[in-house]
Amino acid sequence: MEILNRVSARKLNQVRMVGEGVNEVISIMDALKRAEEIGLDLVLVSGDAKPPVVRIQDFKKIEYEKKKAKKANKSSSSLKEIQFKINISEHDLNTKISKIDKFLKRGDKVKISVRLKGRERETPERAFNLLERVEKAVECKVTKVGGPIAMSILEPVKVVGKALAKASV
Repeated sequence: MEILNRVSARKLNQVRMVGEGVNEVISIMDALKRAEEIGLDLVLVSGDAKPPVVRIQDFKKIEYEKKKAKKANKSSSSLKEIQFKINISEHDLNTKISKIDKFLKRGDKVKISVRLKGRERETPERAFNLLERVEKAVECKVTKVGGPIAMSILEPVKVVGKALAKASV
């Protein structure tokens, strides 16, 4: 769809005007005059038709509604980050695991990391064991991130994948 003005309308002679109670073939200049009287835009609906089809409407409103619908259709998945300490209590661990579950069910990715301070750095295997405990408690796709800090990225599992996994067992 495009807005017609006097310059772009010169290549058209006759147009079919459609709208509320209107369905007639008129000259392009008459259609432009009607649109100016109402204070709206003359929009080319179908340029391929014989004669081309136009409508009087507010073009900015249509563009706004298209953008709004496009935003609504976007699935927003973001990366949430949760940090653990190596000496976390069982209750706190369960609370954070339930929070991770909530994020994954919503469709977000979750980055989990274990902070090691001071002497804790001497035993990094404890951090990796904690990560494995969290990964086993949550049903998700796991991506390990290498480096000096123990990190993993958890992604939600698609429903189709669960059905295929159950069918193969």
